[in-house]
Amino acid sequence: MLTHLVEAFIAFFVVVDPFGTIPLFLLLTADYTAAQQRRIAIKSTVVAAGILVFFIVLGQFIFDHIGVNLYAFKAAGGCILLILSLQMVMGSHAHQDPPNTQHTDISIFPIALPYIAGPATIMAVILQTDNNLYSVYEQAMVTLVLFVVLGINCLFLLFAPAINRVLGKSGNDVLTRVLGLILAAIAMQSIFSGVVGFFHIKLS
Repeated sequence: MLTHLVEAFIAFFVVVDPFGTIPLFLLLTADYTAAQQRRIAIKSTVVAAGILVFFIVLGQFIFDHIGVNLYAFKAAGGCILLILSLQMVMGSHAHQDPPNTQHTDISIFPIALPYIAGPATIMAVILQTDNNLYSVYEQAMVTLVLFVVLGINCLFLLFAPAINRVLGKSGNDVLTRVLGLILAAIAMQSIFSGVVGFFHIKLS
């Protein structure tokens, strides 16, 4: 179980990507006061946690109800995580322009969704809380791990200006690429597991 929790922590930390969120957060909150930035960081974390818990509780049920095979979903989720990891390694995801937020609550959109609780994060939480593989207790522990990662991300957002000054652009780029490589390995493991399960392949 400890191995699973460590894997879940790494997967969640990589897909949430606190280092990659810092420059986006600073860009979106450049015109806000320090107090407003703190409120946005906390609110976005709470909203993202609510979204992800919803998918932990009901995500697999929804997919089962519409007839999506879990192994197919695992392989598809791995493909999405792999695409994200390649973007992280190549650096392409960091240069996307943020959406127009003039008339929206930026703590909800786009910070909570899709920057924190994006498709890759949703995929990761569903895969790490598979009802067919893990007991309710194990799923609860994984949810606790998720909260720890979201708490760490919240601290990164609260101290974003200071962290950004210490790491600089080069430091952020290096860390993002290293995390991307780790995510690629996790993604490939998910793809292989899905393919093996879907085709009932027996490994010697």
